[in-house]
Amino acid sequence: MQRSHHFLENYVCKTIGAYCHPLLDPVPQRRTHRVAQTSSGHSIDPNELVMMLPRKLLIWDLDAMRDSWIRNNLFLARHEITGNALDGGAFLAAFLVRIKLMGLKEWNKEKNDDGVVVTELSYHNRIIEFLEMLPSFDEMQDETSTHSHPVLWDEDELISYFGKLTPTFRLVRGYKDMIHLEYSAFCKISNEFSQYVTEKEYITMRLNVISRSFGPGPPSKEEEIIGIFGTKSLEEELQLYRKEAGVDLTKGCRAMSPILDMWDHHAKPNVEWKYDNLKRAFMIRAVDRIPPMQDIMVSYGKYTDTHLFAKFGFVNGDGSGYTEASIATMHPLLDVGMGQQFTYLVDFGNGTKITTGYDHEAQKRSMVNYLRYDDGYDDCITKEGNPKGYQLKLLKLRHLQKIANDYDRWTFQIAPRNNTSKPSKSSDIPISTRVPQFNPHSIKFDGRKIISTCRLITLTVEDFNGKAIETLEMELLNNNFFIEKQTDQLELRALAMLSQLTTGALHLYPSNTQTDISALSFSSLKFGSKEWTATHVRLGEMQSLEVVRSIASSGVKQMRKRVQQNILAMHSSLNIRQRICPEESTLQLLKEDSYSLYSHSQLH
Repeated sequence: MQRSHHFLENYVCKTIGAYCHPLLDPVPQRRTHRVAQTSSGHSIDPNELVMMLPRKLLIWDLDAMRDSWIRNNLFLARHEITGNALDGGAFLAAFLVRIKLMGLKEWNKEKNDDGVVVTELSYHNRIIEFLEMLPSFDEMQDETSTHSHPVLWDEDELISYFGKLTPTFRLVRGYKDMIHLEYSAFCKISNEFSQYVTEKEYITMRLNVISRSFGPGPPSKEEEIIGIFGTKSLEEELQLYRKEAGVDLTKGCRAMSPILDMWDHHAKPNVEWKYDNLKRAFMIRAVDRIPPMQDIMVSYGKYTDTHLFAKFGFVNGDGSGYTEASIATMHPLLDVGMGQQFTYLVDFGNGTKITTGYDHEAQKRSMVNYLRYDDGYDDCITKEGNPKGYQLKLLKLRHLQKIANDYDRWTFQIAPRNNTSKPSKSSDIPISTRVPQFNPHSIKFDGRKIISTCRLITLTVEDFNGKAIETLEMELLNNNFFIEKQTDQLELRALAMLSQLTTGALHLYPSNTQTDISALSFSSLKFGSKEWTATHVRLGEMQSLEVVRSIASSGVKQMRKRVQQNILAMHSSLNIRQRICPEESTLQLLKEDSYSLYSHSQLH
């Protein structure tokens, strides 16, 4: 406790070139700051500078890339299965682990190519002091700790909370796999790294980089150091990192940021941070008046509760965050929403991502299940009984394969359930005891991409004015192909499919909204505990699915009334099957080898 207090009070605030507001009061029990209570009752006023955190106290991934040992030993590391480049955060984590182990004299200091012992940023005692304040592996694994992280939870436990095909499980699993594969890649390419760094040590530092770094943006001219690895400009230096390590810092850097990383998060923070390139510092200013005894609260960025939980290990539980859910009930997405950090797809770096051979076939077998309803037809489609319907169905499978891993085609986000909520006075106090719920009259979400997916699934040969086959053939190589609204009949079938998929998605969870609302309402779960946090995340996803299902079901009823005014109620285009078609007719699609994903001239 004493060490935490000393760090909070001195590390930044007593550093030349830094600044701390005089009212900042350390709270070592929670490793944060609040506004001090004074006899005059002073507050921090809006737009007042709360802290200036200078570049010399930050550790960027740019610093890691500039380290000669990192370049000489780790730059060529690649993910084993996909061959993809590692994320810049991996190099920062490796850099920090090495600094810490050298400080502990557990890694022998190396000499550079000129025979001079390196004495750069990495060996400052101040840096070691910061690294020793970061949460340990045991703290992040301890389920009673405020630093408990889901990446370290047992997989069976994750499944018991979220099921297997849900966004949260897939995302946490993505972070787990990313970290393990990074460590394996570093060990494979560097015996020295393998000798000195245990997987436990790497996991610990990597999770700290993931959950505690901030984005100063791309390197500006102020970061230029002529001569780094023989380069003559910052631009040339960054190009070297892209070429050798596959890391593109022009898209933005990340920086370990002492003290700033200790302040808690809320979607409506009382301070905001911004990196000032000219001052070379994070400038943190008050958004509103911050009264005495109020915790300093920052925003880590715009995250859904799913991503907030998977990346940082917590949620606020007040409905202030966006929620997300997925209609991918038949297949696991191989691009799990981690951006440029990690994907299970082979990434060519130019926007093109493809599955590996095994994944391609496995996913194809999964995707065919979306086509087992044959809505819009009198009978289930067979190759012999309905050749054109079968031809279209094969085309639909090819299009589904193309979008199988497009996150936005299967996943949707909904605006916060309570966008007026603000942080509590202290982060160890619940913001609200009311369980967040959606107001059905103020739902905001963009469903254009998921409804396009449902239109594709339910498309018939009569759509696109009878030219559905020709249209899908022509658009097969168009990666930006979306099916816009066509006829009322197609819209009815698409909405019915959306209702069906959201219902199926709800069945993937090991709980339901009523059970979770009851558990949270009657305080049977301890605030901030593993169970409380997981229940809030799961509830948000399930509520999102229920909201979209309700919208879709209502749309089906309205659309059916409208179309029945113009066509017969029993018209085949209005058929919505309650039972799936025989497996054989759909599985036959998998045996077709006459139609390549990249060639569409053989079905005419």
